[in-house]
Amino acid sequence: MLNIKILTPLIKLHRWLALLLTPVFLLIIISGAILAFKPILQEGASQRTTFDVPALVAALDKVDPKGKASLLTVARDGNSFSLRSADAGVAGTFDIHGAAMLKKPGFDIFDFSLRLHKSLLINAGLLVEIATYVMLFLIISGLLLGWPRLRNTVSGWHSAIGWLGLPLVILTPLTALLMVLHIGSSRLPAYEAAKTALPIARTLEIAARQTDLTQLTQARPFRRGAVMLSAGATRYIVSGSGQLVPITQGPSLVHLLHEGTWAGAWSGLVNLLAACSLMGLLLTGVWTWWRRRRQSAIDTSAALAPASSTLVAYASQTGTAAKLAQATMQALQAAGEPVRLASLAALRPEELAGFRRTLLIASTTGEGQLPEPARAFMHTLTGAGDNSTLQGCRFSLLALGDRHYASFCGGALQLRTALLEQGAEEFMPAELVDGEAGGSWQAWLTRLSPLLGMKQPVTAPLPVLETSVRLQLVERIRLDDPQQSELKQAWQLRFRAHEQALQFRPGDLLLIRPTAEATARCYSIGSSSQTGTESIDLTVSLHSEVGADGTTRFGLASGYLCQQLSVGAEIEAQLRPHPDFNPPGDNSRPLILIATGCGIAPFPGFLAERRRRGYAGPVWLFFGNRKRTGDFYHHAFIEDCLADGTLARLNTAFSRDAADGHYIEQQIEEQAVELLRWINERDAHVYVCGNARTLGVGLEATLLKILAAHPDGSGESAAATLARWKAEGILKMDLFA
Repeated sequence: MLNIKILTPLIKLHRWLALLLTPVFLLIIISGAILAFKPILQEGASQRTTFDVPALVAALDKVDPKGKASLLTVARDGNSFSLRSADAGVAGTFDIHGAAMLKKPGFDIFDFSLRLHKSLLINAGLLVEIATYVMLFLIISGLLLGWPRLRNTVSGWHSAIGWLGLPLVILTPLTALLMVLHIGSSRLPAYEAAKTALPIARTLEIAARQTDLTQLTQARPFRRGAVMLSAGATRYIVSGSGQLVPITQGPSLVHLLHEGTWAGAWSGLVNLLAACSLMGLLLTGVWTWWRRRRQSAIDTSAALAPASSTLVAYASQTGTAAKLAQATMQALQAAGEPVRLASLAALRPEELAGFRRTLLIASTTGEGQLPEPARAFMHTLTGAGDNSTLQGCRFSLLALGDRHYASFCGGALQLRTALLEQGAEEFMPAELVDGEAGGSWQAWLTRLSPLLGMKQPVTAPLPVLETSVRLQLVERIRLDDPQQSELKQAWQLRFRAHEQALQFRPGDLLLIRPTAEATARCYSIGSSSQTGTESIDLTVSLHSEVGADGTTRFGLASGYLCQQLSVGAEIEAQLRPHPDFNPPGDNSRPLILIATGCGIAPFPGFLAERRRRGYAGPVWLFFGNRKRTGDFYHHAFIEDCLADGTLARLNTAFSRDAADGHYIEQQIEEQAVELLRWINERDAHVYVCGNARTLGVGLEATLLKILAAHPDGSGESAAATLARWKAEGILKMDLFA
């Protein structure tokens, strides 16, 4: 595998040269495919009949007295001949014995295709030669870009055609290049050069006195003022001085291979297949590029807007803030206010000053932290030395939180403080929401209305944030080895709704309250209704701690699910869609999944969806835990996916195994070049799920290290690249405390 410093520029050169010359390649390949039919159709043609050469010369003198014809072709039956000429009065098909015109020039598909193939019909032979060099370079550079990943996707087919069809793909461009360079070609005999060629009629007279021309098939002007004659299997050169020189060597192997005439119809079929392979390679490459461009054209809404517009920005961990921001935008637009919507992940702090006002909706996660997607924005904001960075920015904050936590709305309030320290002005006091956000959000909109210059209060229906469901626990399976007491207990719980048909995908959230007074805990769903299952699968770790008195205490929610809830019991829960962490809509997009411990929770569902659907792109899983034989969660299912091809690659790290002793970050660092190739070349999306304090911090540091060690030549810093990945949805992280 090439070093990433070479690989990335090579990928760009490969891609843009191919796109630049795609029209030329199409014309060359299509015309070559048509020409491949010629030896196929000629296989069963009738035998050639001899003809009267003097009669042909006499007819030529009548039809073309000034010698303007550029090509003479004698019919197989020996009764007619055709002329090609720039002079319309000369071109056509004529009777040999009377010179009468039999038909006007018609469309000769093979003659047209040959001229298109050689010069694009515009005397652009040099461009065709350049395209030949480039085509060969693209084939070779494509091989250097990596071993094929044979998958039933467009990019997988592109790779497969290039590698498995290599002899066919390289056949015509390589032989064409050899012909251009006169390598392997037959050597022509020496003959006297002249400034102008003799008329074809005079050439035939001279040649007929010296050899038998009754098998003549074609005559055409050649190099250095000569005319080439083809008579049966023999070719002659007639110089401008009348010298007749036989060409003793037949067509070279290079010519025969290129023209598909080395084995009659069979060789024509080989060239046709070669043309089809080249066309497949070209079209799959262009399609992959077009799909990549279309899907990467996301609307981040981060461009500077006119000063009269309102920005609605959000920091969301589980989707609630994002949905409220979307509803806010729609309500303001309905009231006539020009509005832009963006995640803080897609914004730079200085861009906020470009809007008349900014409405922020932010949640808090973990121990008083901002949601992961907003942390890069916060880092940039707090790192700005000048406290007037946001001078002129006016904002109002809706902070989502829960008073059951000590750091109520802590992350959102940190954002507010940082904005004020950088010179922003709060035009309406922050609204702190405790628990359910609906009523507080609508009241916040009402208070905003007069400050936005609206005569009537802005009203909007509460968006559907989650659905209440009644579920039955139908199965609970322990995932760790009970014999290894030092490991943390982990369980797979399977719930089923009997009275309602539910729609859910991997990464969606199930909110469960262990008691009526307790805060609902979110659990990531690891199954998908799109695979036909009705079961909602969770992967839950049993949290425990030993108190000062030696008593073991279990987590309220995890203890309830893993120990207290009986199989067959029913619970009330809320199902919350989490589209930001669902598998991508494009099932062919490559995925890199990274998880530690129970962060694996959503990924069995990712694999199940890929296994169920056709044309699935490759999936690469990184998983880390303590012991391979003790807590390799969902091991059997993952190995099955690896065996059937659903999972293309698997890298694991088990920190307490004597034979391993690594952490997942070390595995990622070892695979840095290939991982970057998946992201940069194959447009893979990266999904990360795990503990925020361990995986979250460690993984970001590892990615920054990799990006710094393997720059792509664009000049973008490692931190800027990582921020762009998050903003563009290339890197998605669902981290928990």
